[in-house]
Parts: sequence; structure tokens; C-alpha cells
Amino acid sequence: MNLEEFNVIVFITGIIVGAIATYSIKNLLTKSNIKQPDTTSNLVTMKSLQQELDNKQVIIDNFFADSNEQILMVEKRLAELKSNLASNASQLSNVKMDSAPASQANDENIPTEPPRDYALKQAQDQGMLSEAFGLKDSEIELEPKRSI
Repeated sequence: MNLEEFNVIVFITGIIVGAIATYSIKNLLTKSNIKQPDTTSNLVTMKSLQQELDNKQVIIDNFFADSNEQILMVEKRLAELKSNLASNASQLSNVKMDSAPASQANDENIPTEPPRDYALKQAQDQGMLSEAFGLKDSEIELEPKRSI
């Protein structure tokens, strides 16, 4: 036997033995991973995720409760400032100030009228504010007649 032939045989045998060893080690590792209960690690992970979610929900609830309290305090303080401003303004001047805003008191006294139609039209034409404006007669067909 030639030395070159022997080297080729040893090389091919080494590749085959290496492939078999790699395959068997890979199977052993996957079997050992399958035998270990992943459910406990998943349960621990799920429990920790649920606990983290609950903690974040508590933080969010506290944030909204605190924000609501702060807004209520600001609204109370604003009402106090408005009343103080009105009382101090009445002390400085001879004009009597109402506690109600002026815009609400003035709105009640304004008479209301229906809108007027200023569109250009002939005497027999309907205006844009007419209820029938833009409606066409039902005699006009919307779709063309089809015949075969």
C-alpha cells in the first residue's frame, strides 16, 4: 500500500468518526435538555413577568391618582385666586363685580334670530337655507336604462 493511499483512508475514516461523534453528542445534549423540566423555568419566568406587570400597574395607578389630586388642588386654588381677585378689585374700585363670569350673563340677554339667506336668487328660486335646496325630483332616474 502506498503512503498516499493510507493518508486518504485515514482522512476519510477521521471524517466519518468525527461526524458520528458529533451527531451522538448532539443527540445526548438535546435529550438532556428535553429531560429537564422547562415548565418550572417557564413558570418562574411567567410568575416574575406577572409580578413585574402588577408592580408597573400599581405605579401607573398611583401616578393617575396623584395627578388627579394635584389637578383638584390646582382647580381649588384657581377658584380661590379668582374670588380673591374679585374681592380685591371691588375694594379698589366703586364698581360692583359679580362672581359669575360676564360672558354667561351677557349671553342670556341677546335675542337670537334664525340665519338669513343672502344668496343671489330669483323670486321663485329656493335659497340655500331652504329645506329642499339641492334635492332633485324623483322622476329623474339615477341609472341609465339597460337593454339587451
